[in-house]
Amino acid sequence: MRIIINMATASKHKAHLAASTEETGQEKGVTSPTHHWDAILEARVRRKAQNLQLQRNAELHQRQENEKHSGMLPTMELLNDDWFSSDMTNFESRMYLLEKLLPTLMPGVDSLLTEAEKRKLLEMGSVDTEVAGRKEPRQTFDPLNYLAQYLMRNNPRHCFLNPGGPYAQGLKQVVQELKQGVVDEENNRLAFLKQQIREKREQQNRAEWLQAQVGEWRRNALRAQFSEWLLEPGEGLQLKLVQNTLAAFLEILETDSFLSTQGLKFDQELSDEDQTLQVLQQEQFVEYVLSFISSFPTDIFERFLHHLSLCAQDYRHAHSRKGWKATFSQVFHDCDCGKTGLLDRQRVLVLLETFYNTSTESIRNTLLSPQHWPVREPVDVEFSVESDTEDEVDEIQTPNSSDTEMEAGDSESAGRRNKNVEEEQQIDSPVDPKETVDLVKNELAESTEKNLVVMVNTPNMSFEVGAPSPEPDSEDKDLLSPLDQKSWRETESLSAFNHSTVNETQFLLLLDTFLRDTVTTGTMNRLAGYLREGYKETEQERLDRLERAQREAVLAQWRIAVDELFDKWDNEGSGFLEQEEVERVLNNYKQGAEIAAMKRAWNSLASHTSILSRSQFHSLLQAVISELPPEGGKDSGFHGLLGFLTESVERSLAERTRGSTRRKWLMQIQKAAQAVGTSLEPVYRAVFQCLYKDAETHGNGKNISASLALLEGPDRLRYVACTAEDAPYVLNKELRREDKGVSFAALDQGNPVHIPRVRLHGNVHFWNTSRSESERKGSFLVLPLKDAHGRSFGVIGIDTLRDTQERNIFCRHEIEFYQGVSAVFSSAFQFIVTRRNILRVLDSASYWLHCRVPSMRSLTTYLMETSGQIESSYLLKKMMVLDNTTGHSRLLTRPAPLRRKDHLFRDYLFKCCDSSETLSCMAYGEWHVAVPMRDIDGHALGVMDIVFSHEGAMQPHERKDLQEMVRVTQMACSQLLRESSGMARQTWLLEAEGAGGEKRVGLLFLRFMLQDLRSCMRHLDQRSFAELKSYKEPPNTVLQIVRAVLIMLHPQWVETKETDSWNQCRLKVNSDLIRKVALFDPTAKSVKVDFEKLQQCISGIPRGDVWKHGSVPAEYLYNWVSVCFALLEQTGRVNQGKGDTLCKDIPVNETSRKNEAP
Repeated sequence: MRIIINMATASKHKAHLAASTEETGQEKGVTSPTHHWDAILEARVRRKAQNLQLQRNAELHQRQENEKHSGMLPTMELLNDDWFSSDMTNFESRMYLLEKLLPTLMPGVDSLLTEAEKRKLLEMGSVDTEVAGRKEPRQTFDPLNYLAQYLMRNNPRHCFLNPGGPYAQGLKQVVQELKQGVVDEENNRLAFLKQQIREKREQQNRAEWLQAQVGEWRRNALRAQFSEWLLEPGEGLQLKLVQNTLAAFLEILETDSFLSTQGLKFDQELSDEDQTLQVLQQEQFVEYVLSFISSFPTDIFERFLHHLSLCAQDYRHAHSRKGWKATFSQVFHDCDCGKTGLLDRQRVLVLLETFYNTSTESIRNTLLSPQHWPVREPVDVEFSVESDTEDEVDEIQTPNSSDTEMEAGDSESAGRRNKNVEEEQQIDSPVDPKETVDLVKNELAESTEKNLVVMVNTPNMSFEVGAPSPEPDSEDKDLLSPLDQKSWRETESLSAFNHSTVNETQFLLLLDTFLRDTVTTGTMNRLAGYLREGYKETEQERLDRLERAQREAVLAQWRIAVDELFDKWDNEGSGFLEQEEVERVLNNYKQGAEIAAMKRAWNSLASHTSILSRSQFHSLLQAVISELPPEGGKDSGFHGLLGFLTESVERSLAERTRGSTRRKWLMQIQKAAQAVGTSLEPVYRAVFQCLYKDAETHGNGKNISASLALLEGPDRLRYVACTAEDAPYVLNKELRREDKGVSFAALDQGNPVHIPRVRLHGNVHFWNTSRSESERKGSFLVLPLKDAHGRSFGVIGIDTLRDTQERNIFCRHEIEFYQGVSAVFSSAFQFIVTRRNILRVLDSASYWLHCRVPSMRSLTTYLMETSGQIESSYLLKKMMVLDNTTGHSRLLTRPAPLRRKDHLFRDYLFKCCDSSETLSCMAYGEWHVAVPMRDIDGHALGVMDIVFSHEGAMQPHERKDLQEMVRVTQMACSQLLRESSGMARQTWLLEAEGAGGEKRVGLLFLRFMLQDLRSCMRHLDQRSFAELKSYKEPPNTVLQIVRAVLIMLHPQWVETKETDSWNQCRLKVNSDLIRKVALFDPTAKSVKVDFEKLQQCISGIPRGDVWKHGSVPAEYLYNWVSVCFALLEQTGRVNQGKGDTLCKDIPVNETSRKNEAP
């Protein structure tokens, strides 16, 4: 090929020279003799070259035709044998030519030849020739330009469509053969690495391109989301709102069991700085959000977009609600004619229900009838006590509960929900250490500083009965109240629930539940006018309400004044006053003129102790006021007496300063208890810090040691916490009654024991036996820990054995302060025990609800705690989460705090706590029902967040079960709170409750449920069962219910003729059955039930079928047998040592948690 190209080029060059010579000769007019000879020679050479070219061309065409007809391609051996060589020195060059150059160059040369053949350049000359006396024009074709043009047009970097000819295919086979067989792996490493780098670079470029495309798609999606948040065109979005949305999604990531295992988290931490005023525009919003979620996979990002959309809906909904709140707030003030700040609850609910019933269908679709609210508060949750014996089962009629829904055909007597309960036996033990000391288990804190607490891990502790102590009178129940009892709930103006009245906050919340999202402005205006017209109070009602409000305000002022006087008198914070001192001061009132009245007041008090608690002091002053002559009215007498007592107990400046400082330290113990959830560790730490500070400030710099011991049975004390120096000798040690010591003397007497010189006493137990007799100098003080009933459950020991001062005896004011520390710690301890018990009750309630309401998605329990911040009075701690697989709750070891400013989209939880009212709303695309847990005064102490898929997810029977669960749960929690505050003693109805402690608390919800069902069953008579007995062939639901009841009462009737046929079962449905049901104790040891047979019988009864049947007796019997079965199940777990169903969450790093600084 190279020869052909060179000959053509040479011919062209010679022709050019000849033409130039000819022109020169013509110009000169002279004909050169050699010119003629050159022309003849050139013509001969050209003809010979053309003949050779034609011959070669004919051979090539012939070969191509032969290959075309034979269907064979040029073989690799004929064309490419030269490329196979064992020489490795030029391997890279050959590979470069085979892969980069020849696959493009050879098709170009082939195309060049083809083009030359088309132009017939291979058959005629490329210069002018004379044929038959005429000159033919030359062909203008440049092969170099053509080849360059072909190579540029077929550049493999830009053209992927040219597959190449047979030669190119053969080259690819050669390359493959060289890579696989000819070249050794070691010699080909460089080529392999280059190939890898090239592939990685291509992949990286592709990934960057895809990432850019995905990033642009995400930006566009976020821009579209930004428009959904805008309330007005052109405005921005508050940064705090965006941060709340991100925090809410982070919470979802943490609670999702699948996502939590993947370890997904934001690209950077959310800032805690208050940036409420900062506003983001669209592009700022996009970049800010992407800075947190840019690394999220596509499916999680799409889920985040859905979350953004749901939050935008909630935000727009909340903004739309702000408009009508001002309208209905004015309605409240218009209806409150007496300006008492309260309206009648029942009257408001009746007006709402009447407005719903009298509205058109289109308006009713925008309202939620009070009859269909998820939880409608009962009129009252209090209950009375009634006798319960085999010979006599009394019936005490009580008002209906407003949350009970009855069928139209049900008899009135059978439909009543009675809140009476059976008479319960009181536990005579002075204290139940199981209930109080179980919290100490599995807690350990190591201390490295002097003022830190060291706790004990006691997994095998078994507490039985408390140490005997004198039973105090009922007036002593407030003995453990050394500080002002106004809680932070009251001081922060949180609303208390009242069954008869509503304040403005509660009124607006009721309307928020009544009005749906689709309500129109016209409907709201109509409702506002209807409430103004319909809420009418008579003049007498208005005056009565006003008088009652004024009386309550005066009593509240009196209570505050008496509390201030008590705190001033009790300067050291001991929590009590000396009766002798109080009597001496009162006898000097009016220079002794009212001694007779004072004696009558003391006699009415009937106190048998030498001290007065806060509540006793209140009662004494009320008795004194009532005995004094009414000179100037009752108000004047109170203020006169109060002024006299205030002047009589005036303290010096040094004493007032010392008392104020000590009161602040005692308050730290209370705050620690209110902000630690269910952990005792911070409370122990606060106690020891308080003792150290006082010893250093007011104890002449004493070096003290302290320890805490709790009862473990009647004759054992276990030391659960102590100061760091004594940990090796005291911690986790056990002191028995027969051992030498004075701690049990303090427990038995209920009074402090002070030993000024321990070395001379002879009955002091020294844990550090290595201490010599000469070092056993100092004082020892033992103070009993008492519950609200005055029963001892432990001791605090304080000594000065480490003090090197010569005079280290405790002074009187120090002992009084230490008594205050003991009282405050006892209150804090009981407070935490009660919270833990309430969580156990809620666990039992949630398990029962999980079995009865399958439409419930989740249930989360929150407890209220002080926030410690000025801008917010409280926060919520996420304590428990329902495990849908087991039905029991999971106790979180590190509860996550929720603050209102950081969780705007969970504001419904805070509204529920603010008003202590049940509310329902849409949040994050789900229907949430927030149910408050209330204390004795009606203030919220926590909230249960129950989630359903949508508003209409609950069936009517599920709504009724939810209402029943809420009512019974509140009854059980009220009982626990009354017991812990001293207003009631522990009682038991079931035999298994006698075990006490956590076992009793685990049964408390089911016990109250059974108690309520027994009361309902007592109102059933023969007429109530007439419908059931009238069936010849009853529905299968009725037959299974009656059969399950009979098997429960008579286990020996399983698979006998007594329960096989309906005729036999029907005969046993009579008054005797009611009596047995009212007296049956499923937890008694004498009860032997075939658990599996009973479970099979009950599991075949769908709850929905029972509701649809509409028989009240059948529903009562079904509920009764279900509760009895649950009690059997719980009792079985208790007997197997598995009574604690409240499982703890696994901590992330328990060791680091224990070593944290206080």
